[in-house]
Amino acid sequence: MRHTTVLVVGLALSLTVGAAGQPPAAPQTTTPQPPPPQNPWANKFFLPDIATNREQAAPAQIVHNFGEVPHGTLCTQKFTITNIYDEPMQITEVRKTCTCLDYIPMNKVLRPNEAADFTITMNTGKFAGSNTQTFYVTFGPKFVSTAVIKVTATSRSEVNINPGGVNFGAIPLGTRSSQSVTIKYSGRSRDWKLTEVVPVQGPFEVKLTEVSRGGPLRGGAEYQVDVAIKPTAAPGPISEQISIKTNDSTHPMVQLIVTGSITAPLELAPNKVRLDPVAVGQSTSQRVSIRAAKPFTVQGIDGAGDGISVELPPLGLPGAPVPNVQVITIKFDPTVPGTVNRILRIRTDLEGGTANLPVEAVGLKP
Repeated sequence: MRHTTVLVVGLALSLTVGAAGQPPAAPQTTTPQPPPPQNPWANKFFLPDIATNREQAAPAQIVHNFGEVPHGTLCTQKFTITNIYDEPMQITEVRKTCTCLDYIPMNKVLRPNEAADFTITMNTGKFAGSNTQTFYVTFGPKFVSTAVIKVTATSRSEVNINPGGVNFGAIPLGTRSSQSVTIKYSGRSRDWKLTEVVPVQGPFEVKLTEVSRGGPLRGGAEYQVDVAIKPTAAPGPISEQISIKTNDSTHPMVQLIVTGSITAPLELAPNKVRLDPVAVGQSTSQRVSIRAAKPFTVQGIDGAGDGISVELPPLGLPGAPVPNVQVITIKFDPTVPGTVNRILRIRTDLEGGTANLPVEAVGLKP
């Protein structure tokens, strides 16, 4: 038997094998990534402790949850805005994502370290169930940033408040004014009750009255809450909360917001005068407007002296209508260097129509 020998001569091949028997990865090209977005620095204005802790980072957004409230409740939250920067700041625009949101305009320019209140509201009468919406509050004008405020509330359908809060508007000083609110319960509990009013801190008198009840076979109850402003209330804005206890352990409290303003007979703008420093032998002045709810006449001003004088508004022609806004001019003519502080007392022909105006001036060496 013949044997054939076959000689196989292979070619030498070079093969590079990667880890785990896989081909090597292709070279990677590094693509620059944009920096992560920064949180709006204007959000820091709304932090409750920003005045004492200015170095804390700005949060992504400001969040406030009103919780579960009766349908129709006008939820209110007051933020204190503090300008922690060296530039004057003011609100230039406010945008909101729902008609259920509103706010009280803050037109004041905040100087460095100044603070002011910014109040927002959410009307739960415009939705049912849980609702989350957003305010966008822009500050400027030199440096611009937009704060993001996210608010949430859950509108309970079995309890209804009408109207959703008590708004007295403008009330003259010394006047008694009252309003009523209806609270209805339409749930299944046959013994649901408003039990008592938590003692109030503001200048109010609150009366709670049960108007009707569904009876032993069906649930339901209706209450009337009467809120009155005391005549002794001091001038200024009103923003208070009235709490009423219930016998429902899951929702033990119903709360009412009370807003308004007690107006003094006379309102001064500005209500304090700081005159520019002026050298002896020169003079400076500033105008002050006096506003009242009805026409009046300035009868005199007490307290001038030490270089401070007052120019009264001119008398009108006989028979001409008397305005409810008058303008006086505060003048300072220093005779010696130094600081002068005086309290001017403005007298008018209105009942109780007096007001005090602090004045500060500085005389410089010539």
